[in-house]
Amino acid sequence: KVIDAMIKSSFCQACNLWNNKKDDNIAKYNEWYEIHEETCSRNHEGSAGKMEIDAVTEMFVRSKEKHGVLYVKYIGDGDSKTFRGILNVDPYAEDEITVIKKECVGHVEKRMGTRLRNAKKHNKGIGGKGAGKLTDKMIGELTTYYGLAIRRHPDSVEEMRKAIWATYYHKSSSDNKPQHQNCPPGEESWCKWSKAEAEGTLASFHHANPPLTDQVLEIIKPIYEDLSSDELLERCLGAETQNNNESLNSLIWTFAPKHLHVGVKVVEIATFLAVIIFNKGFMPILKVMNVMGVNIGQQAMMYANSRNEARITRSERRSTNFSRDQRMNRREERSALQDFYEQEEGPLYGPG
Repeated sequence: KVIDAMIKSSFCQACNLWNNKKDDNIAKYNEWYEIHEETCSRNHEGSAGKMEIDAVTEMFVRSKEKHGVLYVKYIGDGDSKTFRGILNVDPYAEDEITVIKKECVGHVEKRMGTRLRNAKKHNKGIGGKGAGKLTDKMIGELTTYYGLAIRRHPDSVEEMRKAIWATYYHKSSSDNKPQHQNCPPGEESWCKWSKAEAEGTLASFHHANPPLTDQVLEIIKPIYEDLSSDELLERCLGAETQNNNESLNSLIWTFAPKHLHVGVKVVEIATFLAVIIFNKGFMPILKVMNVMGVNIGQQAMMYANSRNEARITRSERRSTNFSRDQRMNRREERSALQDFYEQEEGPLYGPG
């Protein structure tokens, strides 16, 4: 649930118009600005990159007075500037509470994909055709499994690390050298070797896919070591994400698309409407319209109800295991197709 939001702007159209003529009559400008100041849409001084830092720190500072709550956690995306800004203002010093940083699992997962793609780019020969190569499809699988390892063990750093390395060794296993010691045991295991072991059918079991080559394993091992460190995994405890925040942002941009220039007032209205829908659905929008003097008919009520039901149905459908597996399969198919094109066509573009 959204309990606070802040809109920052470094531009005011009225001030911009006055800037071109205020030197001609500074007294008149000062008189005008004294009246205008309270409604001026410019509420940020500094670079655009500092907007997020200032907005977040201001919301932390006013949380106790405005809402009677303390934000004890900050879920970040890897950029530490905003978190440093919070620590610098120390909003809850009198309560002897220090805000702690948690990592967004989604962004941490993306780091694995980025690191693996960079490794493939800078180490010629580990990608491309051939058994055990670091293909785009393999990168997608390793990235997804890394994220799942964190999400499935939100309460234990050791269990997270074990699950992360399970993937590495699982992908390095062969019939001659199985390395499934970290894979979950039992008949319900995702690991087919562990499942066969539990069922007593190891004698007839064969690995369907060849292991990653020794060269690939040597190159990606430091990546696994970095992304399974105590420091990082401790910040991943709880398996927190920024999904809700990104969902709200997406809703805001449906009212005020990014590719269209609008003033701060439009962004404010878009934000407030998005918060209402995000928190309570579409019915409160009818109340807003009623306050504005719009008569609400039966059709409007039916439409709001249908939109709410559609949101709930879509959310429930997307949360099912089957739906998640389908999305994962589609991503892997796209990745495999892209990998095929790259190998068939060869390098078509490069620097220089």
